[in-house]
Parts: sequence; structure tokens; C-alpha cells
Amino acid sequence: MEKNDEMVQKELKARMRLFRAAVKNEDKKNELHDSIEGSEVLIRFEVYLPVKNPDKFVDGLFLYMNDEGKIMSAEYYLKDSEGMKVTGLIEKDFKIVKELFQDSFSLEIE
Repeated sequence: MEKNDEMVQKELKARMRLFRAAVKNEDKKNELHDSIEGSEVLIRFEVYLPVKNPDKFVDGLFLYMNDEGKIMSAEYYLKDSEGMKVTGLIEKDFKIVKELFQDSFSLEIE
């Protein structure tokens, strides 16, 4: 496991301890909610890509758009008989995906 992955796992474990404590104690839950600095709305579009043999695998993209309709990030996924794998896109691949799909979806939030 890479150093960055280890850090993520360590922080996730710490957050989950905090979340479990908040679920069990209303004061801790309120304290947690009061300490949250903000949030952002992201809408996920799933793009099913064409495949020649869907019995073998299917793949696609998760496109995450903000409330202004801009693609903020994207992930590639592949589903096969063993499960599903999801990976983020490197910056240059993200730019291509964003350019290709930015005008393909409309988003209207009131």
C-alpha cells in the first residue's frame, strides 16, 4: 500500500470512529453537524459505454456535475463477473472527457 493510501485508510478509520460515536450520542451528533464547514451539491451522471460483448463486461463513466452544470470530476468503471472497479481519471484524460461530454447533459436546479 502506498503512503497516500495508508494515510487515507488511517483518516477514514478515525472518521468512522467519530461517526459511530455520533450515531450513539445525540450531543456528539449535534457537535459534529455544527462543526461541518460546508457542503457542495454534486450530481452524478452515469454514462453507459457501448461494448461488443456485454456478457463479458460493461464499462462506463461517472460524471460529477455541480449545481451550475459544470463537470467537476469523472471516474471510469468496469463491471464484470468478479465485481466492479472504479478509478479516477488523470488530469489529461479528465480534460478530454470533460470536453467531450460537457454539453451533452443539461442540469436545471431551482
